[in-house]
Amino acid sequence: MMKLLYALVISIIAFPPAIQSQTPILPDTKKTGPASVSTQGGSQPKTIEDCACESQVLPEALAIVNDVRITRNDIARATRDSVSQLQTQVIEARKRELDLQINSRLLANESKRRGIGTTKLLEQEVVAKVKAPTDTEAQTFYDQNKERIQGDFKDVKEDIARYLLDQRQRLEAKKFADLLRAASETKVLVAEGTPPRDDTERPRVLATVNGETITSGDVEDSLKPIIFDVQQRVYKLRKDELELCVNDTLLVQEAQKRKVTVNRSSTSRLSQKL
Repeated sequence: MMKLLYALVISIIAFPPAIQSQTPILPDTKKTGPASVSTQGGSQPKTIEDCACESQVLPEALAIVNDVRITRNDIARATRDSVSQLQTQVIEARKRELDLQINSRLLANESKRRGIGTTKLLEQEVVAKVKAPTDTEAQTFYDQNKERIQGDFKDVKEDIARYLLDQRQRLEAKKFADLLRAASETKVLVAEGTPPRDDTERPRVLATVNGETITSGDVEDSLKPIIFDVQQRVYKLRKDELELCVNDTLLVQEAQKRKVTVNRSSTSRLSQKL
């Protein structure tokens, strides 16, 4: 519980409120055949500004299937939207990370100043100041949002109560975070964190909190898990698409050899190359 509240306090400025319950609330509105196939490794060039998710450039030809080239553009066309969505996660995380770093330092400094742990501090400043919602308040919320909530009130009452409690904790946490910022010497030196172009830019200072610096390297180090996850998922997307392209090409070639027709819907991306 305290761990979650700690994350809530340091992230409240950077993240919009979100429902953290199970209540369903609706929105308002591989194998290749025995042929001559060669592939080349590498990574896709940057496709989204400031993602900094990739360090290498794919070669022009990713595979050659009996003299037919499968290019990086063939793969990019099929995976562009999915890859963009994944890489956008890194961009959005980077935009929030500087605020997260600032809030984390402020919370640690306040705990040290008072001589208490962060758990005790959160109990005093967030938990103790938030009242649990009543059944009447939960019912009112349900009535006001009935068209967007799937389920009867008796089935979703607990989820609604958790949601309302979460909103109150977020509001109280924001007040606390604002107070910590107002009472500190916090200087943000950039409008938005951008990735370092190379290691020489990692020491670049993005903000200071009571004289303590937050550097570009600090932000990038915190983003390593999400960047790694995105890289793995993008790699799989491209690998799967390349295998599909190879198989489609082999299928078209075999069909031409036998002078039979194939389902063009499954091979339309590459059949025009043959």
